[in-house]
Amino acid sequence: MTTSSKPDAAALLFEQHSRSETYSVMEKLRAQYARTPRDGLLAERFEKLIGAAVQRHDVTRPAGFDNRGVGSGLAIIGPTGVGKSRAIRRFLSRHVVLAGYDDPKSPSPLISVSSPSPCTSMQLARAILRRSGYPIERDLPAHRLWEMVWERLDLIKKFVLHIDELQHVTQHLSEKDMQEVVNLLKHAMEARRISIVISAVDTVLPFLQFDPQLFRRFDFMEFEKISPSTLGDLQRAVHDFAKSAGVTADESLETHRDFYSRLAHAGLGAFGYSIVLTHLAIERCLKSGDDKLTVEHFTGAFAQKSAFPLDRNPFKAERWHEIDCSALFVEKQIAPPEPSVKNRRKKR
Repeated sequence: MTTSSKPDAAALLFEQHSRSETYSVMEKLRAQYARTPRDGLLAERFEKLIGAAVQRHDVTRPAGFDNRGVGSGLAIIGPTGVGKSRAIRRFLSRHVVLAGYDDPKSPSPLISVSSPSPCTSMQLARAILRRSGYPIERDLPAHRLWEMVWERLDLIKKFVLHIDELQHVTQHLSEKDMQEVVNLLKHAMEARRISIVISAVDTVLPFLQFDPQLFRRFDFMEFEKISPSTLGDLQRAVHDFAKSAGVTADESLETHRDFYSRLAHAGLGAFGYSIVLTHLAIERCLKSGDDKLTVEHFTGAFAQKSAFPLDRNPFKAERWHEIDCSALFVEKQIAPPEPSVKNRRKKR
């Protein structure tokens, strides 16, 4: 007797939603990547690390997995929402050798893991083993788990390890535990000849600076918030996304006072989050049947997402730069009550 397979709920729901033309357009739009000059800088930093990773330990022997020098490190630091993780994934997926990194059976020498939150050293080791295609459930001490990590990476010939959101591991460590994690990374680079790429917010910096030997092994790249010098990147992205969606960026976006500065402020200064708001504005434009993307679409998209009143909407408020767009609810200042007639007479 055979039993019919259960329907895939995700596929059924997708079929229902994809009947909408707007839904299909937005799906493609969200898969589109907004290039900026920092992509070139990221590629340079990665290529430098990879070049060092494959440099021959013994110059008299052919290059290969068993003839590599010691590993090095690259730390990519920036606030949440600036686009670190997506930029890294895009670079890796387009690289002629590193592509396929998400499949442990591929010839890519890199493996990438995202630290869960919260995360201990043992949980990180388990996550790496799971990502390498070797999940382990039984209880083992931390040192044995990490031995298995290094043995596993050696077996499947991975010599570049990317750890995303490392601050989840390091943010609550005691000095003793911090030194243990530092020693793990140094052991990986020196004894196991594994190069380490870290992407994290800046709260990870005290950890990286904790040990001078570890600090010297790392190069650093900062993903900064949007500044006046990079507003042009945001402007180009808005126009490119509008064009891809089949609408025109209205001239009001250029003539409206400080529009792109307001968009960056609404996006908490983060390029990635500013793009999210742009997508929401375009979606609002499409659903309204409009063919031009205007400031009003951004105003409405921000209001719907944040629940901010109009006087706290950075696309409308005069003093928009004073609005804290990260604070959802702000207590209103209540004026003191008027003095009673009796009190006013006493003052006289």
